[in-house]
Amino acid sequence: MEAKLPDIGKISPEIFNELIFPRLGAKRNDILVGPQHGVDVGIVEIGNKAVAMTSDPVVIVPEYGCERAAWFACHCLASEVVASVR
Repeated sequence: MEAKLPDIGKISPEIFNELIFPRLGAKRNDILVGPQHGVDVGIVEIGNKAVAMTSDPVVIVPEYGCERAAWFACHCLASEVVASVR
């Protein structure tokens, strides 16, 4: 049975594993934490450092104004990284 994308919302682990995971490309030793369903942070080794990265679609609320919306977006992304630290 072929996985079906939802009309709205997050995809299921089955859709990720069937449609996305097989198309991620070649494995690399410098990718310490790569794309996974339910994992919001990637970790890449650059030189002798590990760098955590995240991205997330953030809804900009016009009533916030640019400065407050940017503050909110930066804090949301930073919290993703912090919450992923083991």
